[in-house]
Amino acid sequence: MGILIPATRLYYLPKEVCLAHEYCFFVHDEFVRMLAEYEAAEAHIVSFKFESKAQSKRFTALAKNRDAVTALRELGLHHQARRVVLNTITMAMVADCGHHIYESLRCFEKRKIVPAFNLLRKPLIDNLMYLSWMVADEDEFYNEFSSGDPTKITQKIIGNRRKEILAKAISETELVDIVTADEIYSIVFDPSNSYGLYGFFQHAVHLVTTDRVEIRTSPENFNFIFKDPADDDVYSLLYTSLPTMLL
Repeated sequence: MGILIPATRLYYLPKEVCLAHEYCFFVHDEFVRMLAEYEAAEAHIVSFKFESKAQSKRFTALAKNRDAVTALRELGLHHQARRVVLNTITMAMVADCGHHIYESLRCFEKRKIVPAFNLLRKPLIDNLMYLSWMVADEDEFYNEFSSGDPTKITQKIIGNRRKEILAKAISETELVDIVTADEIYSIVFDPSNSYGLYGFFQHAVHLVTTDRVEIRTSPENFNFIFKDPADDDVYSLLYTSLPTMLL
């Protein structure tokens, strides 16, 4: 019987992964709780006093024709503009993670593994790296994000620095004795890790994969198309690493 989740929802999951699955939902619920606390505390709102009534009027006039961040920058209020940008990104990106993870976990409960991995791919490959970058080096992230050149923040650009970014982010948390950058990188980005998630992500997105021998499509086959949804092997591998990743 489920502790956090009704037993009827766990019916199709292998019994040996039910506890891990519930833990994953617990972590998701922590995302939601933190967002609710942020909003209640208005942490996403930047408050300050203008130096004069003239400056206030100028801001109002500029913001009508442009956005508030541009108006702040034109008035030389760069610190305030920075906080608006970073706070807004944090709220939106964590919410985006929560939405994708929730729907992914619900799909796994129904043994819809292809859409489940598709949904899980974005928060663990994309969102996680940007959030980690913000924690690891907020100045660098903001400078690149606000440079006006989106090519500076692509996954391709930060790809060679993933371990470095993850290691710095972990050092700023209380997880240094629990998880390592090498472990996270191996689970999400290493195609040679047979216990990782990279192959699942690629097979869920692409019907045919040939670039990497480790995840090459079998002859006369399409990725996941002929997979029996009643098989438990995917679940056994998934819940070996997913709780760590969500933590």
